[in-house]
Amino acid sequence: MARQELELAKELINEKQYDKARTLLMKVKADPTAQKWLEKLDELAPVKAEQSTSDALSEGEAPAWQYAALEVKRAYGIQYKVNGEGRLDWKDQPIYYALNQLGREGWEMIGFESINEMSIYILKRPGAAVVKKIDVWDQ
Repeated sequence: MARQELELAKELINEKQYDKARTLLMKVKADPTAQKWLEKLDELAPVKAEQSTSDALSEGEAPAWQYAALEVKRAYGIQYKVNGEGRLDWKDQPIYYALNQLGREGWEMIGFESINEMSIYILKRPGAAVVKKIDVWDQ
């Protein structure tokens, strides 16, 4: 299990996606290699205060989580949206493709709901909540 996280983290580090790599490495931080890579990441891209969940835990506060919604519409093919933003490059891919992509970013599925051709997967990962309001209108 740790080997998979390390391989994915290595890919993310090569792509300079340090925050995503850090999230994966924190899952296996007992691994000596993960510890070394986390130290190196701290040098390359220090953790911002709002991203540090371990600091919040040490002060007795609840951990911070980011949540996301993966919407899957099965009409005229398979269409995906993450937090309302279309993922056109995922069009017609099987669901495991989308979930694996999000898993590489540190997301973990915590809930699921499906009605007719629409499914919504609820995901979370450690980190400060990102507040992004969307425009809502009556339809």
